[in-house]
Amino acid sequence: MNPFTVAAAATLAIIALSQQMSEAYGPSPWADTTIIVRASGSTLEFQPPRLSVEAGTRVRLRFVNDGTLPHNLVLPRRDDDIDALALAAYESAETGYVPLAQKDKLVAYTALVSPGETAEITFEVPPAGEYTYVCLFPGHANTMLGTLRALRPRDKWGSESHYSP
Repeated sequence: MNPFTVAAAATLAIIALSQQMSEAYGPSPWADTTIIVRASGSTLEFQPPRLSVEAGTRVRLRFVNDGTLPHNLVLPRRDDDIDALALAAYESAETGYVPLAQKDKLVAYTALVSPGETAEITFEVPPAGEYTYVCLFPGHANTMLGTLRALRPRDKWGSESHYSP
């Protein structure tokens, strides 16, 4: 068989397999790690309430709503913006209670997730520090909070780098 024909057939097979996987699993942007955060029951809390991930890591966050109420998960750039975002969320029902007019204040956010549903987002962990993730569904922002601790990147020998972010 002609080498060109073999290469073309192999390429078509890879493309077909890739399309089948995409249809079976949905879009899967490249990520360094996957983290699962849940809401359960009628409590207004995220599980786990604290996450630690190295800054600069590309994270696929899967938000699973096993609870009885709708929720979203929003990661603001600064904690000082949470109150303003929560207030603006009341006027943002059409965007799942995420105030997209203030998108520049957000690192990442999910759609509004109904009970029994799951949403996935992919984002790059911001510079080293602590960031609060919050549900902006009306009435949830005061208690449904979690902390993302962005760790300093490690050097190739496994120790923390010695520079300031």
